[in-house]
Amino acid sequence: MPAGVNDWETPLPDSGPGSVPVVLVHGTWMNSYCTWSLLAPTLAAAGYRVFAFNYGQDRSCFLGRRPACYGNAALVDAQPEVAAFIDRVLATTGADRVDLVGHSQGVAQARLYLTDSGGAGDPATGTPPRVRRLIGIAGSNHGTTASGIGTLGRWMKKKGWYGPTRALLGRAAEDQMVGSEAMAHVNRDGDTVPGVDYTMICSRYDEIVTPWRTQELTAGEGATVANILVQEHGNRYDFSEHLALLYSPRAVDLVLEALHHGAAGDYRAATPHVRGTVLPLWGGVRTPRRVGA
Repeated sequence: MPAGVNDWETPLPDSGPGSVPVVLVHGTWMNSYCTWSLLAPTLAAAGYRVFAFNYGQDRSCFLGRRPACYGNAALVDAQPEVAAFIDRVLATTGADRVDLVGHSQGVAQARLYLTDSGGAGDPATGTPPRVRRLIGIAGSNHGTTASGIGTLGRWMKKKGWYGPTRALLGRAAEDQMVGSEAMAHVNRDGDTVPGVDYTMICSRYDEIVTPWRTQELTAGEGATVANILVQEHGNRYDFSEHLALLYSPRAVDLVLEALHHGAAGDYRAATPHVRGTVLPLWGGVRTPRRVGA
């Protein structure tokens, strides 16, 4: 696990950053260490109580038998494992709500927690959501063309050639292709649930969840959505793709803004936007600077 996560003993403070636990949900063929080794300790240093875990390892496929390769199981099959961890955080800390931060498939799993695992609460009985904020980094929200690989995959499926691919890669990648039954299930009732604030952080250079605008959400009744491109606000040297986005200073700053416990706009009023140079598959290569600082 990355530094700064899974303090199960210290009581939550009554207010401030640590009063709402933050649960980090990694993506496909990943694990929490390689996904959150920048963000997790940064959040912990800012006073947040951060929790992370690995999930969705289907050992019936080749990649699932590789050490530290998780998130390869079918989306709905992995959801109970995700939900169990989030519910454990709630029960152990005594919190009423959590904030969820997901990368790629982790965003779909966070959304499934709301719709499939009781996280949305029940408006009919006045039961509030168990999630306060859902923050996505390169979120797998509406199915991906995978820069054209998805088209090839659909052709292979029609030909009946998907068996070997599934045996090699697992079900998760197939589930996230555009037009899949799993993606239709994720979005069956719209993009959002009432009472939850959503932030989607995207990069125009993402080569995995494509087109990148499919990562964006549309707010339904009772929800708020902020769709943010890391290249905005003059951050033109940020060439983050799907993985480097996890190590983009701008993306980390946007997560901190989305999690901020003050009134809307307070964080940005006190904290100038971050700019930094980020290379694909590498991450930040120069000390970031704050605009106006």
